[in-house]
Amino acid sequence: MLTRKKIGDTTVLRKSKIAAAMLMATATAGVNAAFVNTDGTGQVALLPYYNVNNNILTNINITNTTDLYKVVKVRFRESRISADVLDFNIYMSPYDVWNGTIRLNAASGVANIITEDESCTFPDKALLQAGVDFRNIYDATTDEDLTEGYVEVIEMGTIADGAGPATDGGETAEIDGGAVDADGTITAATNDRSIPAGILHDATGMPADCSVVSDAWTAGAAGINGFTPGTMTTEGIAADANVADPYEAGGINAGLVYTAADRGGINAYAIMINAADGAAFVEQGTHIDAYATVPQHYRSNDPANYLLPSLSSGDVLTAEMLNADATAVKSTGVMSLTEYDTGSVNDITPNPSIPMGSNPFPIAVALSADAVAAPYFTEAGINGGTDIVVTFPMRKHGVYNGGILTNQLDATAAACVGTLNDGVDDGASVAIPNVGTTGNDYPNDGAGTICTNAGFASSTPDVQVSLTYYDYEEQTAAVVAGSDDFSPVPIDAPTVIALEREVNVISVQRNDGSSASVLGTPAANVFNWTLDPGFEAGWVMIGMSNYDYNTDTRIANLTEAAGGINAAGAGVFTGVPAIGFSAMAADVGPAQIGETVDLIRSVNRN
Repeated sequence: MLTRKKIGDTTVLRKSKIAAAMLMATATAGVNAAFVNTDGTGQVALLPYYNVNNNILTNINITNTTDLYKVVKVRFRESRISADVLDFNIYMSPYDVWNGTIRLNAASGVANIITEDESCTFPDKALLQAGVDFRNIYDATTDEDLTEGYVEVIEMGTIADGAGPATDGGETAEIDGGAVDADGTITAATNDRSIPAGILHDATGMPADCSVVSDAWTAGAAGINGFTPGTMTTEGIAADANVADPYEAGGINAGLVYTAADRGGINAYAIMINAADGAAFVEQGTHIDAYATVPQHYRSNDPANYLLPSLSSGDVLTAEMLNADATAVKSTGVMSLTEYDTGSVNDITPNPSIPMGSNPFPIAVALSADAVAAPYFTEAGINGGTDIVVTFPMRKHGVYNGGILTNQLDATAAACVGTLNDGVDDGASVAIPNVGTTGNDYPNDGAGTICTNAGFASSTPDVQVSLTYYDYEEQTAAVVAGSDDFSPVPIDAPTVIALEREVNVISVQRNDGSSASVLGTPAANVFNWTLDPGFEAGWVMIGMSNYDYNTDTRIANLTEAAGGINAAGAGVFTGVPAIGFSAMAADVGPAQIGETVDLIRSVNRN
């Protein structure tokens, strides 16, 4: 249940600050556990929504709040199945900010991103400065699906900066002109090029030489030089032998380091602006720290690895949150991996299923809530309107996706080898068709060949939610005279609906149907919720058919361990991973104003 705390209760504020400090202290004391960082920075930042409908532009802002050189993956996912519709890398100098604007390309009918930012990117920033359409290459998605979606921002590592603050043993990320393998020392006589010097902005605000990024990848293709990609273990998690050596033997993540002091500090937020009426909606990111202890550096045009890093590829196997009274930390202990790499059972036809990693549960648990709540405002006299955004970012990784994993999706074809929920890892390393590389932890036929008959079959619906709403008068929380119950009392019995998309927009309608949509979600994609007569403002509880991560059969079939995530920590872990906000608008004089309120989360902290 949702709980209320008095705004003026300084005890609560003190406890929250102390508990937040406890989470940070745990993370920095060598106990690695993913957690939501309420300070507003992290290794991962999730923006629950972008939108180009209803004359709306979405401006994305990403900040490196540290004195380090950072590499960041920016990935845009559409609203139906979370398919990757565009991603690129940003190479950020200390305290750098990158921003770009997503708009509708009227000619193509899909979202398009454009920027005037000069920070170095891969592919080259000139492409983004000219504007790039989001790509609808999938059988399951429509162009309308691409007009809305959400954004993943994932730190891939820190660039070795030699004499700078990165933990790199004094070595500098470089393109060594005198040897196939770099030594981390810039030697002018052999025309060595410093990568951090190339991406550093000068007094005019321009990087010295952004070509160093593409050239570093080219050099890395010939040896342990410049940049080289990361790697995944046979179990489907990120790996690196020495996170303090940018040019270690083996050449994994060349040019990058990632000790505890080098991680995190990325902030992201967005501003949606209605270009027709001027209403603006500020969207704060959800930030996650301690999700990975190794770099995960990949080119965006790598056909075998373009979905890495992901929310399921980190190497940390534990999650933490504050306990119920904010006096201690509640930990899952080490959790199970999934039976298979979550990318291997993610249908992105016509593309083959490529790796995304086998470790979704730390982020899933950290983001889970048993219910969420949101305000609504639809007062007719001032043209009030409300759209509620609820995004489920872990569905593509098999968590809360309306299905249950099976080894025989097509009953007329042979089943993949192995038995689910038996504690035995059936994943294997196999060749991925049409990609020319090996995928680890994939379903297989027992003879070393990929099996494509594993996937998610429809199960008892886990995407159903209930809506129970209240008006403003019930906020008094007073005992009702002559009643054996307490207020607030539900205005109506819960309405059961299904939120089947990755990004769901609930448009709140006045009873007479006169409410205008705030966000302009296409009719085929929106859920219109009509209020009872007389109700125009209040708040709504969205109850979810939540998981118990240690008993739910859908989780049990997904995990490598038998029975669920096998959380060793104290307490029960329930809920579903959900993020989002309520977007409200109203007329004030000749103008319309907009406001967003983050979803109120009911989290099981016991």
